[in-house]
Amino acid sequence: IPATRRIELAQTFLPGSTVQAMFGIDASTLATWRKTKRLLAVWHELTGDWLYPDFQFNGRKQIDEIPGILAVFDRYYSHVWSNTWSIVEWFLSPHALLNGASPLDTLTTDPQRVLRVAELEFWQDPDTLW
Repeated sequence: IPATRRIELAQTFLPGSTVQAMFGIDASTLATWRKTKRLLAVWHELTGDWLYPDFQFNGRKQIDEIPGILAVFDRYYSHVWSNTWSIVEWFLSPHALLNGASPLDTLTTDPQRVLRVAELEFWQDPDTLW
């Protein structure tokens, strides 16, 4: 994702303090959740901190399928964790298995389908990454 697009996206992403307040956790727990890939976080150079994409939350709760989707990335594409912006890009990109919709567009209406698509696609062709 180009730097200008990252800046634009980051405006809606949540800072760690907001995520901590949502879940009633401390900074250490949040860091553990990020490191164990329970939550998606991206490093934002301008703030010098981790930001949490807002699309993984539904109100004040994490979408149930997000940890499963992240586990698929971890299982087949563990290298993407060095630059998690590529995971964000996957969520934003039109997808053939979703009839051209992006995983992000489908996540709010059918998160189970997004999980199945991730599992199917990566399992079939683990050399594919956007």
